[in-house]
Amino acid sequence: MVRRKFSLMLFLFSLIGGAIGFAGGELLLARFGSEWPNVWLMALYFGVLGLATVFFCLLAETVSPEIAGQGWRLRHSGTGWKLLVPAAFIILFSAGAIFQFLYGFGLGKQEPAQDIVLVIDKSESMLQTDPKRESVEAAQKLIRRMDSHKQVAVILFNEQPELLQPLSPLRDAADRDAVADRLDSYRAAGQTDIAKALDLAVEQLDSRTNPRKSMVILISDGYSDVNLANATGPYSAKGIAIHTVGMNNTNTDATKLLKELAERTGGSYHGIGSAGELSGVFTKIYDLNRGWHLMGERSENGGDSLYYRFLRVLLFAGIGAFMGLALGIVFDNRHLAKSFTLGGAIAGILAGTVVEFWMGMGIAPGFGRFLADLILAAVLALSPLLIPVKTSGSLGSAASMNRPGRGPADDYGRASSGSFDRR
Repeated sequence: MVRRKFSLMLFLFSLIGGAIGFAGGELLLARFGSEWPNVWLMALYFGVLGLATVFFCLLAETVSPEIAGQGWRLRHSGTGWKLLVPAAFIILFSAGAIFQFLYGFGLGKQEPAQDIVLVIDKSESMLQTDPKRESVEAAQKLIRRMDSHKQVAVILFNEQPELLQPLSPLRDAADRDAVADRLDSYRAAGQTDIAKALDLAVEQLDSRTNPRKSMVILISDGYSDVNLANATGPYSAKGIAIHTVGMNNTNTDATKLLKELAERTGGSYHGIGSAGELSGVFTKIYDLNRGWHLMGERSENGGDSLYYRFLRVLLFAGIGAFMGLALGIVFDNRHLAKSFTLGGAIAGILAGTVVEFWMGMGIAPGFGRFLADLILAAVLALSPLLIPVKTSGSLGSAASMNRPGRGPADDYGRASSGSFDRR
């Protein structure tokens, strides 16, 4: 026969595990999100989440075995603890790596930019907009965290652009420091001419002997007359995105211009209320163009892709299914494994949908991940209630329940043929 089972302790402990797994994952993203390849980042993220969730589920059943049964706790809980790391961490680590590879494999034309040109307004108005020179600090911080295979150029502009740093490789920390330190020397003065600055930026990119995927990050607080077709034509033809940052939201003409520059080249526009927000904006632009990962936002030119929406939800279903399989393995019961795997797939679909919806809003991505992780843990714990489980009552025979060395059968004990058979 089949039965639906529910354990309040398992449900609550699973939520605790999901919350702890989320916290561990957020620490990984904060510390290594801009340094590690996304494949390893997601492998560890889901490995930690799986380990924490399965650990607390196993702990709940060890304390109060309402799902796996008393027989399991008496005879086989020790085996479950031994299988915890191989089942929960290694399986989810592997699944996270494979699924992230699949998610990132199809980027094609949306591959990350390798050559970056920073175009920074140094007109006199910046003395009021950015009196503490926080734009300089934000640019320096960005340069110092760029990957070693990137190249960067820095252009300062007022009515005339200045090539402060030609396009140069960032092989090590010394290279990054050398470029960043050059930004200390400039002073704000003069008027604004964005068109000339963009012309110099594209000239710098055209001078390369080995062209690679590129992008421009333009920051300005002012407006200037720009022939949009002439200014953006070379960028559109070469697939170079211009990401713009507006520091004066009260100037509607300036905001409109920066938005147009971004839209015409496939870039993004970011309006800020104060210079203190610059570092976070630079980080967001850079990270979105390093490549996308399963728990993060997609850049604007891929944010509305139905393919990537469906793919993320599908891969989350796989993550949930593997987490359910890990639970079935530590409980050493193939019927529980089936229930948890199917329930985990449902949990993954719901969690993936939440991540996709929340990241599309572009606000508080960490909270979206938190909701998704809790949904994944909660629905997984509800699997035996949602997906009925075969019990020993319909499977065990008198002969099987009275073999030497076997105790009386319970709902999910090893005495029944419902367990993983290791003969």
